[in-house]
Amino acid sequence: MREIVMCTTCKYSVTDKTGPDGRTGGETLIAHMRDAIAARGEAISVATQVCLWNCKRHCSVVLRDDERFTYFTGDHEPSREQADAILDWFAVHGETETGEVPFRQWPDRMRGHFIARIPPVRP
Repeated sequence: MREIVMCTTCKYSVTDKTGPDGRTGGETLIAHMRDAIAARGEAISVATQVCLWNCKRHCSVVLRDDERFTYFTGDHEPSREQADAILDWFAVHGETETGEVPFRQWPDRMRGHFIARIPPVRP
């Protein structure tokens, strides 16, 4: 199972809980993510979670995979460009055997966002 888990309560910016439209940064990034997935015509699951306990590095996103490494990321800008970069990285991740994506293949917008790498659960 592969899915993207996104925090609904992440702040919009360092100083503001919500953006100009009243949505949190997490809600805004989730909307951009769903639009980006629809535009690509892909079947990627997006799960939402109230608070991922990473408030100092909002917006938080978990790139989950039960066969490869899972990655916990943060400091994402709540924008369509960032949603596209997350999807681009996740696509390359899915093409690897272990989930280890060579740094040279990372979209520029994904550099500096990784917090933790979590190995898959093995039976």
